[in-house]
Amino acid sequence: MPLIEPFKGLRYDPKRVGSLSRVVTPPYDVISPEGQALYYRLHPYNFVRVVFGKGYRSDTQNRNRYSRARETLGNWIREGILKFDPEPSVYPYLQEYTMGGRRRRRWGVVALVRLDSPKIYPHEETREGPKLDRYRLLETVQASLSPIFGLIPDSQGGYQKFLIGACRNRKPAAVARIGGVKHTLWKNSDRVWHKKLKNRLRLKEIVIADGHHRFESALAYRNARRKKDPHFSPDAPYNYAMFYLAAAGTKEPGLLPTHRLVKRFPHGAIRKLEGVSQGVINLRVLENRLRRLTTQGKIGLGLYTGNGDRGAYLLKAPEGSAYRLDVEWLHQEILPRCAGPDPEVSYTQDLLFAREQLRRKEAQAIFLVQPPPLKEVFGRARLGSRMPGKTTYFHPKPLAGLVEYKF
Repeated sequence: MPLIEPFKGLRYDPKRVGSLSRVVTPPYDVISPEGQALYYRLHPYNFVRVVFGKGYRSDTQNRNRYSRARETLGNWIREGILKFDPEPSVYPYLQEYTMGGRRRRRWGVVALVRLDSPKIYPHEETREGPKLDRYRLLETVQASLSPIFGLIPDSQGGYQKFLIGACRNRKPAAVARIGGVKHTLWKNSDRVWHKKLKNRLRLKEIVIADGHHRFESALAYRNARRKKDPHFSPDAPYNYAMFYLAAAGTKEPGLLPTHRLVKRFPHGAIRKLEGVSQGVINLRVLENRLRRLTTQGKIGLGLYTGNGDRGAYLLKAPEGSAYRLDVEWLHQEILPRCAGPDPEVSYTQDLLFAREQLRRKEAQAIFLVQPPPLKEVFGRARLGSRMPGKTTYFHPKPLAGLVEYKF
């Protein structure tokens, strides 16, 4: 049973919409309410209207943002705003971005993956709310709208070189720039090349980097359809989901930390951290020491309460600690100890934004974390051990709107 399959991708017609940079979006889960409003204003055919449309107080069970997404997508197809490629294809995909002062390139391919393929490994816990949301959208629109982001182990670089070779001297099918990242998509309908790609990936594992809720929703929808359909076919379109299968070396420069903002941090809470706090230090020194602990394989956290240089603390787990991740130590021990059993926590990768939230009194403390090593992500995934939600943040994410899989 092949791991991947080509498909007739549904893509924007640039002659109808102009620059693709104005109609594509990031995945739904990183679009803030402000971002959603911005994408609505940016272009009348912006894909946010399908993948993460607005809800209204007047919405009903039958008339809501899911039904509007279905109508919008159907109208755009009828009007020729979106067109199907004439031949089944796979779509090599290059992301170019800057990280740590260096220009980076991540290669992968967008293709269909059978949901019952072996060796698909999630690594993060999921929540029922987002899963229900994505399930309702999938069920209503009958399309895989945003690729699930999977990592293909490629320590020797053979998979990446294979993709580069296939795109050399070939004109891209789509180019978009968003958030400082250049996204380039090629279309390959060569059946011989498809067979070579299948053979190359047949025995590979896929570690899901992003899109856990979409993956589990696709599984749930497939299972529901199987129960309803007495003539179930293994080739039915709902047996597949659209993936971005990216080459992953031994390191991943785009694996970023996701800091925790605590809305209410009781007065005197820091005193409850005696024994793990290394004392007051400068915020910049704190960041450097955290990175040093990570390279040493030790568990540590930063705590910043916004009181200038007097508000930064390094928290270091005791020697012999059973914790392997700083976020597990944070959520299972540190937060309950100093902020109560159910603190209100939000998340961000942007430390400047977090500090602004402190200044505006929208939060009272920031816990700084470090991303886990990529080998820890892979190791946990292979063992079926889920990390807490928001443990990892892989940047950049594949776009919604470059290519879609319509059932």
